[in-house]
Amino acid sequence: MKAKKKWRFWALLLASAMLAGSLTGCGDKPEESGQTQESESKTESGAEAGTETDNAGDGEIVKLQMLSLPSNSSGVVEGWWAEEVKRQIGVSIELIPCGDQGEQKLNALMSSGELPDIVCFKDYKQVENAVMGDMLLAYDDYKELLPDLYANAEIPLRYAADKLSCGKGKAFTVGTDAKLFMETRGDKEPWLRYDLYKQLGSPEIKSLNDYLTVLKQMQELEPANADGQKTYGLSIWKDWDRTFMCLAMFAGKFSGVEMIEGTLVEIDYNVDPPVVRSILDEDSLYLQFLDFLYQANQMGLLDPDSITQRFDDATNKMGSGRVLMGLGNWGVSDFATIEKQEEGIGHMPVFIKDSYTVTEGLQPIGRTWTVSVSKACKNPEAAMKFINYMFSFDGAMLQRNGPKGITWDVDENGNPYVTEEGYEYMQDGKKELPEGKGLYDGCPQTWAALHITTQNPDLNNTPIGNSFWEKKEYAPKDTKLTDMWQEDYDAVDSIDYLTKNNLLKPFQFVGYPILTDDMEQLAARVGDVVKTNSWKMAFAKDDAEYEALRTELIEKAEELGSNDFVEWWTGEYNKALEEASNYLE
Repeated sequence: MKAKKKWRFWALLLASAMLAGSLTGCGDKPEESGQTQESESKTESGAEAGTETDNAGDGEIVKLQMLSLPSNSSGVVEGWWAEEVKRQIGVSIELIPCGDQGEQKLNALMSSGELPDIVCFKDYKQVENAVMGDMLLAYDDYKELLPDLYANAEIPLRYAADKLSCGKGKAFTVGTDAKLFMETRGDKEPWLRYDLYKQLGSPEIKSLNDYLTVLKQMQELEPANADGQKTYGLSIWKDWDRTFMCLAMFAGKFSGVEMIEGTLVEIDYNVDPPVVRSILDEDSLYLQFLDFLYQANQMGLLDPDSITQRFDDATNKMGSGRVLMGLGNWGVSDFATIEKQEEGIGHMPVFIKDSYTVTEGLQPIGRTWTVSVSKACKNPEAAMKFINYMFSFDGAMLQRNGPKGITWDVDENGNPYVTEEGYEYMQDGKKELPEGKGLYDGCPQTWAALHITTQNPDLNNTPIGNSFWEKKEYAPKDTKLTDMWQEDYDAVDSIDYLTKNNLLKPFQFVGYPILTDDMEQLAARVGDVVKTNSWKMAFAKDDAEYEALRTELIEKAEELGSNDFVEWWTGEYNKALEEASNYLE
């Protein structure tokens, strides 16, 4: 029986753009190609870095510089989002170039003694360092300017005061994207060229390596794209790596394992209770992933450019039809245009049979991406107004859905809906809105204050993300590709399928341990060995070289103290689990 489909449409269409973070605020790695590279110490007009005031129309606009480590963009933000922010609070935002050198940029700025006006950190250790250096303002001291922040982020603020203030008892930062409600709809990785998979008879996949057999058969069906370029099963990149090969995290998700970025540990949810272990443990998913890549390369399925290319290069290949499997949904919709989907062509989720998929659970304290205002800010009142606006429902609805009255509106019953014109902007990301930029490139690719499942009390407690809204009769119908997948899985989407089959495992709620200086340095030293040998293993010439590199990796890591790190982190994690109940509503 076919599943009911009133929610499903643009989840696939927009998957790649949303993950890149444009409208969702979740962009989490490299700079976009072609962006303006401005001087690190100068604003666009050549003034010293910091806040400057420009005349804009009848009012004055305060320009604030922001360093956002998760951001993909740089330069002064322009377009529909920027114009609305100017109207609402009189602020213009300039993003400092960051790319994959974010940590180095942050360290250089901290060493200079001054941070830009606003900073979005990537982890708690960075916040602690800034607090110890007396570089941040406390939100508590500006509470009268922050009613929406304190109304909508009370728990992240309390956690920041308790755990991230170096004993000062004030909130110098606030966690973004705090999640108090679980998603009821959405898609999960991995993504396979579903039309080719169907041609093979939809073979059952029982393990990670089973994908390789299927991918090889798919490659034989379509050895080249429409332009005659060779296709590969996988195309990956290394510019996201920190202490291990980052893309292992995504393979972990559909194998029931959470890998903790910036550490040497993974958490296995295939057992109850979940078990923390080393990524170099004999049974680790990480080592399984390295074997998966090695086998893929031996079979001619791994793009040889992977070892040198960047994120943008790999996603461009996905968009041009050269990649048959996506560990995440990057570039999926760039290839699967509406026209292709109507022909039944494109990538769709295909899971390991009976394998758990882990997903973000409730996280009331927010992400480790936290936002602060610098003590060096020349106009802290304007910065606080900006923070407050981002944490308001008006600001969140704008960031998540575009301008009200154009892409979305509210009906006579007080329920939000996507307009007919709004779907046009969603389907054509290059179509410019009246005040400039497309729907996805007009919003800065940086952090999102409120999670998409956050319920808006002003709109009948409807979640702020439009993928959860009821659709009007003019909403685009599901495509042939979506219809096929739904018939096969008897589900609306991935979450529906995984939930029905008891295969969805939310992460445990916990405030992850903050690394001490010693542990941070230890993780970095071991991580250098892990990253180097991991890439060598993936491209080893034969089994003998692969096994030698594997043995060398484990021995070197243990000599450097990897087991000491795992023992310390596990102890701190267990303590954090015990404290987690203090932050659950």
